[in-house]
Amino acid sequence: MDTILTGNIWRQVAPKVNAAKRRMVAVAYVSSDKYLKLKRGDILVCDASDQAIETAETSASIIKSLLQSGVEVRCRPDLHAKVAVFGRFALIGSSNLSTSSEEGLTELALISDRKQVVAQATAFIHYMREHSAKIGVEFLRRILKLKVRRAGRRGRKRQGKPVRFGNKVWLVSVQEVRDDSFPAEKPFVEKAEEKASKLMADEDSTISWVRFTGKSRLRSHARPGDIIVQIVESQSGKRTTVKAPCAIVLRQDVGHWTRFYVAEPEDLQTLSFERFKKEAKRHGLLQISENSVRELSSREALVLEGLWK
Repeated sequence: MDTILTGNIWRQVAPKVNAAKRRMVAVAYVSSDKYLKLKRGDILVCDASDQAIETAETSASIIKSLLQSGVEVRCRPDLHAKVAVFGRFALIGSSNLSTSSEEGLTELALISDRKQVVAQATAFIHYMREHSAKIGVEFLRRILKLKVRRAGRRGRKRQGKPVRFGNKVWLVSVQEVRDDSFPAEKPFVEKAEEKASKLMADEDSTISWVRFTGKSRLRSHARPGDIIVQIVESQSGKRTTVKAPCAIVLRQDVGHWTRFYVAEPEDLQTLSFERFKKEAKRHGLLQISENSVRELSSREALVLEGLWK
């Protein structure tokens, strides 16, 4: 499953990183070891050039501590990437291992357990490892002697909580309604549709909405960034189709109802419910009905996504 993180990235992933048997990290600058506890056998590729050390973007004392802990540390002066692999997870984002990234800067990262992403991130780190200078005794002795010219800390301490994006996939049964349904809600819908149209990644997509009342896990937890797979019953009730997965771009809560505005691509694919159920069953997904409203597991989400490829 893929998840977008904001805020203090390293604090959020530290439990997973530190629980892994081995960690491989390639980040430009290293000036804080507050959250990641790299150990013997781990790999760190960073920019430990004279310029990075002299400007305090990378700390020679932290490099020394890591080497004493048995971490393999290598220097790549042109490195600007920020990527880490730990266990079955890969992290790709904007955060250095620094106090400014932890407290002052607006950061974003993707954490993924998809095997292809993890494999490619691993390959990148190994490439950086093979095309970088290993930091040994002489290298360390030299950078420890460099005079550090500390610049003022950039930015202020981060305010508020990290932004939370949806990362769930929902299977939802809905029924088509006429355009003139819920006339009292029309002003709210028009305003939200205008806003949602500006949030789409593809300008050729169209906006549709799904309306919910009452109590349900979906109504309580679904938010922008989530994916929704709709089982749609026609107004007549004679036909049921299933839409390919689409992204929720906007949530609107008014009184007793909630609407989720969905971006539907111009070439949105659909399947008949009979074919959808047959294909889902063939892949081992048995909990499928015309009245389904539930969150899908990571495996189920990947399987259903593949039905439209």
